[in-house]
Order: sequence, then C-alpha cells, then structure tokens
Amino acid sequence: MRLLRLRQNNFRNLVSAEFLPPPGLTTIVGGNAQGKTNLLEAIELVLGGDLRNGMLERIAFGQSEAWMYAEIETQFGPSRLEVKLSREGREHRLNEAPASLRELAQLPGAVLLGPEDLELVLGGPEERRRFLDLLLSRFSARYRAITSAYGRALSQRNAVLKLGGKGIGVWNAELVKYGLEMLSLRRRMLAKLAPLAREAYAELAPGELGLELLETVEPERFLGALEDSLLEDLERGVTQLGPHRDDLSLTLSGREAAKFASRGEARSIALALRLAEHRLLWQHYEEAPLLLVDEWHTELDTWRRGALLAYAASLPQAILAGLETPGMGAVVHIEAGVLR
Repeated sequence: MRLLRLRQNNFRNLVSAEFLPPPGLTTIVGGNAQGKTNLLEAIELVLGGDLRNGMLERIAFGQSEAWMYAEIETQFGPSRLEVKLSREGREHRLNEAPASLRELAQLPGAVLLGPEDLELVLGGPEERRRFLDLLLSRFSARYRAITSAYGRALSQRNAVLKLGGKGIGVWNAELVKYGLEMLSLRRRMLAKLAPLAREAYAELAPGELGLELLETVEPERFLGALEDSLLEDLERGVTQLGPHRDDLSLTLSGREAAKFASRGEARSIALALRLAEHRLLWQHYEEAPLLLVDEWHTELDTWRRGALLAYAASLPQAILAGLETPGMGAVVHIEAGVLR
C-alpha cells in the first residue's frame, strides 16, 4: 500500500496543509517539538489506526475540530479516506461515504513504531493486552464485537458485586460465553505472531525472544473459577479472573524481559513486536501496510539501526521521523509544523 497524499487542517501544531510522500523510504527530519510525531500520528489516524490518550488533545489549541484526508493506492486501486476529530468523537469517511473502523480494517492501513512502545516491554499487563486486542481487531470483526460484549458483561458483574452479588450467575455465564471465545482467538493469534516476532528479533540483536500468554484461568475452568472466587470478588468489588486480567509474557533467552533486559534490548523487543505485527498484516492483506517509525534512531546501536533501515528500505513505502537522516531515501525537513 502507498500513501499518495495527506491533507490536514488543525491537527496539533501542523501548519503545512499537504504532504506528498514519494515511494520508498522517506525521513522527516527536525528538532524536538517541531511536528514530526504529529505528522505520523495524523497519517496513522486517517488510515484508521488507534492512538493512546484522547482525540481532543490532537486538535490544535483554540480550534473546535481537526480534519485529515488521505489518498492511498492498494492492489485494488485508489481510495480516499477522511477523518474529523471533534468533541463528539471521530468520524471517518471512505470514498466520500461514512465508514466504520470495521470497514477501514479491510485496508492494509499502517503500523506505527515509536519510543512509547517500550511500554510493551517495561509497562504493565494492560499495555500488552491492548497490543494483542488492537492487532486481533485488525483481523477479526468478530473479536471487536465479543470484546465489547465482554466489557459490558464485566461492568455489569462488577456492579452486581458492589451491590452484594445477588443474581451474579447471569453475568458469570455472560463472561464465560464471550471470554472463552476471546481466549481462543488470542491463542490462535499468538501462534502466528510468536514465530514472526522471534524472527524479527533475531535480525535486530542476539538472543531468543519468547512470547507466551499468561492466562488467569484455564478456559475449561472459567465458570467454576468465577464461582470459587466469588467471596474474594465481593470483598474487593471487582472481577479478578478472566481475559481482562491476562498478560503476554515476554522473555529474552529464557529470562523475564521486564526485569532483566537492558534499555537497548527492551527497545529491540518492542521493535520486534511491531515488525512482527507488520509482517502478519502483510500476510493477511497480501500487501505491505505503510510502515511509520518515530524517532527511528533512539536507543538503537549501529547494528540495530541498520537492520531496521534495511527492512524499511525493502518496502514499497516507509516513513521515518527523527533528529537525523539515515543517509538514504528522500528527506523532508519540518520546522514549527512547516514541511520544507
């Protein structure tokens, strides 16, 4: 997939109305707080991606809404995408018609790599769950639906717990109904993702990367475990077992990455996860998503930089951002939101 044109209005500090990236590798170069990350985030959002934190902070100060427009080309031809951000949320359009994220997921979209991905390794379980859930949602409309249904059932069960637990059996059954399907789909996803992540890490650094789901309960025991934990759940007022509490274990050469990996190793693990995501989506769509890399040089030695650049340069299109140029591909400078 290729991004042919990006237009924007009122997205954070961006001033330039249009960006026309060429094929191949492009690097956006500029100092801190000049708009490099904002440009990559604008691309990610208009292509249907998700970002941490709220949408309102992406709207330029003093403005009520922001707008982005993209022209892309896939193996099936050109498409036009728009997104509007406002206090009411975000609205997408595909080829001038209103579109849902489910419809946008039919396109290869983009994969964004950035320094905040360190949280996938060093952060809490919620970061790794979010990574898996968002990735699965790209593949499966069913997964998006059942995670929403599971979330509603979880909220209801927690509310019943706070009221003493009367009638909780109904919500136990609902949690099990949707939770079992979530667990099954996560396992299937990890079976595909893990070998690609190991392969990507091997290209970046020495050591073997391991991925394993840490589930709070075995699927066949889910209902019984909810019943057994009722007294403790009542005491705490929350549901302690289920997919909403699971984790993705990351190990490097058999040792827990969060405890024993250096910063450089943690950065390499995070990169490997994102590159595995990119390769998995490439297999799924039978064409490469757009690769976006923020602060491409941060906390990477010469070898790791070279491996990342080699992968990016092999793609139909990749857009990097950083304080320096990699010495290959096109270079676009940005200063105070203006592209030059």
